[in-house]
Amino acid sequence: MTRTLLVTGESGEFETFKSGLPKEWDTSLGTVSSSAKTLEILKNEKVDVVVLGSKLDDDTSLVLMKKMMKTYPLVNCAMVSSLPHDEFHEVTEGYGLFMQIPENPGVEEATKMVALLNSILGLMNS
Repeated sequence: MTRTLLVTGESGEFETFKSGLPKEWDTSLGTVSSSAKTLEILKNEKVDVVVLGSKLDDDTSLVLMKKMMKTYPLVNCAMVSSLPHDEFHEVTEGYGLFMQIPENPGVEEATKMVALLNSILGLMNS
């Protein structure tokens, strides 16, 4: 079971996205809106995937990602961003993100994220 934490300060940002995740993915950790709550959950719970939304209540997604990677470098992380691909890569390089997700993510983006993560994990386990 893949435990997934969704992080966004925008109400409803991941509603459609969540419906595209496989049934065996556990989203019971819910959706949180702050970096403080995200770091608290990461400290106290097993989390396999964090999906960062475009805005948070207390930080930017980029700042939270940097904090996460210092303390929890093995957590798989994807982030919603409207930056052009090359610029996104430049800004986030070295922080362990496995995917850029376009704004207003839906079922298709969830499906792509799951497929990409499964291929990465498959390579690591072979």
